[in-house]
Amino acid sequence: MSGVMIVENSDKPLWLVKKLLSSINYDIAFETDNGFEAVEKYDIVKPDLLISDLSLSKSSGLDVLKEIKKNHPNSKIVIVSSIQGKTLDQCLDFGANACISTPFSMKEFVTTILSIGKSDKKYSKIAPVIIDE
Repeated sequence: MSGVMIVENSDKPLWLVKKLLSSINYDIAFETDNGFEAVEKYDIVKPDLLISDLSLSKSSGLDVLKEIKKNHPNSKIVIVSSIQGKTLDQCLDFGANACISTPFSMKEFVTTILSIGKSDKKYSKIAPVIIDE
């Protein structure tokens, strides 16, 4: 993979996602906390994978997902959020490759990212579990 775009507005989840991606040799191509900026920069950055929270500044992660999938239907997008239920189901309906509820298992996160990176397969949501320490 050439790079991952991360759209996250909280420091701790951002740090953890970056650390986990680094541990499996994924490069961060771009990061922002602004949904509008993510959509605007997507064509320029052309990430292999986008990881987004649902709660963002200036836009929602669901809006980012819809807009990017509309213009790039083959894009690979993972939603990572503490929001659960119908909203995560909507993300899958709009084309998210996976939805991971926080807190999450680091092993499950890495497995999901590696699986998506190796295939075009669509995944279902992952139940929340305790973060490994």
